[in-house]
Amino acid sequence: MMVGLALIGFAACGMAKGQTPEMIAEAEAKAKATAAAKAAPATRTLATGTTIDVTMGETITSRSNEAGETVTTTVDADVKDGSGRIVIPAGSVLELTISEITPAKNKSQEDGTLILQVTNVTVRDRSYPLNGEITSLSHTLKGRGVTVGEVEKVAVGTVIGAVAGRVIGGNSKGTIIGGAIGAAGGTVVAVHTASRDVVVSAGTPVGITLTGPLKVASP
Repeated sequence: MMVGLALIGFAACGMAKGQTPEMIAEAEAKAKATAAAKAAPATRTLATGTTIDVTMGETITSRSNEAGETVTTTVDADVKDGSGRIVIPAGSVLELTISEITPAKNKSQEDGTLILQVTNVTVRDRSYPLNGEITSLSHTLKGRGVTVGEVEKVAVGTVIGAVAGRVIGGNSKGTIIGGAIGAAGGTVVAVHTASRDVVVSAGTPVGITLTGPLKVASP
């Protein structure tokens, strides 16, 4: 009897506050959603077109570097979202992958080739894939001089000259003259085809523009 009266009193109290079972269930659902939102890390987003200024952390040269290698850069200044919140702090490491690198192989070739792909950025010890393109990067060409490869070209020229001398002169004197001409011609070829390496020095500024949005977990 007393238990029944207690239940009736509890229901009456709830009704007095204007709460129905549906309202109570809705409130509980909202509370669970709020708790889940607080538990999940919030993110901050950089929009497509955002620019990131970085500094090359190491030297790249077509004389020693190869396609497939990864090079690191350092973010120069805080990169912020549209609300002014920091998404990528200054000092974060941004990685680039060398897709292609070749020297200028002769003097008629104005420049070598260097293609860098933007891959990822590390923010607070967590790595994020990055979609972007390099919009500014300065480099130099450094001559190799007559390297082993170029000496081979000189040797080829000498041999051709010697053979031509024998064919044309038909005697030892012709061979000597042909060989001398061949050697001189080979040297000229070597100078003309001397390779010049593409070089991007450590400390070089690099400009990157995002080609897709970047979401980073809030601190």
